[in-house]
Amino acid sequence: MSFAELLASFIGRTVEVYFTSNPPIIGTLASVDDCIFTIQINNTYYYSPPVIVTIVADQIDYVRVVA
Repeated sequence: MSFAELLASFIGRTVEVYFTSNPPIIGTLASVDDCIFTIQINNTYYYSPPVIVTIVADQIDYVRVVA
């Protein structure tokens, strides 16, 4: 089982994505491809809609599934 296949089983759940040099990204896992995945995060502005963030799998340290 590859990392993408494992991660795809958690679509729709809250995840935390950790990087070496950047703060973590917390949001809902939206989709998974072979080398990229997308997370829907809430924008920090009060009335802004959620934002979709695309992450390259090679750039992360680890992913924690929260709920």
